Amino acid sequence: MADLPERAVLIGPSGSGKSTIAKALGKRWGRPVIDTDEEITAKIGMPIHEFFARFGEPAFRAIEREVVDAACRRGPAVIATGGGAVLSEANWASWRPGSVVIGLTAQPAALAARVIAQSAAEGRGAERPLLAGDAESRIHELMERRRALYARADVTIDTTGLDSTAAIDAVDHAVGAIVTAGGVPRVSLLTPSGRSDIFVSRGASSMLAQTIASRWPRARRVWLISDENVAACWSEQVASVLNGAGLPAETLVVPAGESSKRMTEVERLCGEMTSRGVTRRDVVLALGGGVVGDLVGFVASVCLRGLPLVQMPTSLLAMVDSSVGGKTGVNLPAGKNLAGAFYQPGAVLIDPLFLSSLPESEYRSGMAEVIKHALIQPSTPPGGFDLLETLETNALDPLPDNQIVDVLARNVAIKASVVQEDEREAGLRMILNFGHTAGHAIEAEGYRYRHGEAVGLGLLTVYGIAERLGRIDASAVDRARLLLERAGLPIVLDVDIDQVISNLSRDKKNVDGALHWVLPKSEGGVAIETGVSIDVVRGSLAQLSRARNQRVL
Repeated sequence: MADLPERAVLIGPSGSGKSTIAKALGKRWGRPVIDTDEEITAKIGMPIHEFFARFGEPAFRAIEREVVDAACRRGPAVIATGGGAVLSEANWASWRPGSVVIGLTAQPAALAARVIAQSAAEGRGAERPLLAGDAESRIHELMERRRALYARADVTIDTTGLDSTAAIDAVDHAVGAIVTAGGVPRVSLLTPSGRSDIFVSRGASSMLAQTIASRWPRARRVWLISDENVAACWSEQVASVLNGAGLPAETLVVPAGESSKRMTEVERLCGEMTSRGVTRRDVVLALGGGVVGDLVGFVASVCLRGLPLVQMPTSLLAMVDSSVGGKTGVNLPAGKNLAGAFYQPGAVLIDPLFLSSLPESEYRSGMAEVIKHALIQPSTPPGGFDLLETLETNALDPLPDNQIVDVLARNVAIKASVVQEDEREAGLRMILNFGHTAGHAIEAEGYRYRHGEAVGLGLLTVYGIAERLGRIDASAVDRARLLLERAGLPIVLDVDIDQVISNLSRDKKNVDGALHWVLPKSEGGVAIETGVSIDVVRGSLAQLSRARNQRVL
């Protein structure tokens, strides 16, 4: 196979052939094979059935979780899992970035016969702890209980009646078809409100039609909504992909810029779609940057009380941040994003191709969010390479061409890992506001800074606050400042500090009149604090402003 997923993860009930097929695939693909049951046995120093009997299933699952996480950190591999590994959401989170999850199944009678034959051949007797007694009945019971979990696989192969060679060929062919179609999500974001499959690759935009057909087989039309600038560059090309696949594209265009994020534009778009006969079998496509994504996502959430949504971001900032996580909204006279909804897109297609038309200033603006994710990574669920180390050892203005896909995917994985644990910003997701509390207040003072530029200055503000509170030392501040400067972002402040302080008082995230600040920690990562004195905030802002005066001198 010319191209392979980072990992192939085999799931399924006992006797479905996971270990056998994993070994054969590893040999065929030239990939190491990790059998998690074998790894667990080596770790606990006793047979699994004996550990079950002595310590119980919860203790076993905890060790299994450690082994699965370690396996997913060891680079490209074929991983065979235990039958119950699907029970852990943490395991799914480890598998999903860059993996094809392959479900193996068979009829209960066939599974029972294989388990019994294997145990007899190995002279082990009935050592599967959850299959004690009537193996076929127990297998049937477990499969029913886990049916919904096994169904989350990217592809499922029924191995009933297949010899090992035929089963291996079937899996190899299925994975090849997924990869050829570009259909390996870098991240599958699973939240209470739905699943969002996020694809990051060169050429991801070309798989738009097949992604829609796969996710919504009854889709009849696509509403392609973009702004004037993006539409001039890309809407015709994207529409041709849809029309060529038999999915008629209806194009709607909004004015470029923040002024489009308003209720009157929502009403206009919904009215236009209604007049053209929109139905619930239609799909809405947001093609553009953060403004388009926020606006169109909100339109999708309210039109006919909810339409399928695809986000196709065209700016760096939207690719690494606003297109992922389901936040939608528009501005009101009282402030930004005060009307909106959490509404997950069914798919997000992130293609670096679109960056070719992005102005340099907008590219730099997006780098602020990339840097933010790198700085908060130690406080997010584990997984993947160290983004901060990558940024510190590579050019940033712009990122190297051979690094861009991996950097985009890592950013998406970091954000998705946070959103998956806290979709509605009740706790952990608040850390994604790192730099945004001060950044929004700076941005709102005359809008002389782009959003990303203001976020970068907001990052320096909170680093200054943390230094004043004794949470970090000057070297941490210098490290953040250097990253932002290397990315071509402003590191000195040129706004009215009193007005910034006033803007902070109107922050929509105020709780009982108190601001929640996301501050850097000395050991890396961030923590949420309240009760920060406004004098400390003012002092940090003043220091950034003094830096401007010092540079002039």
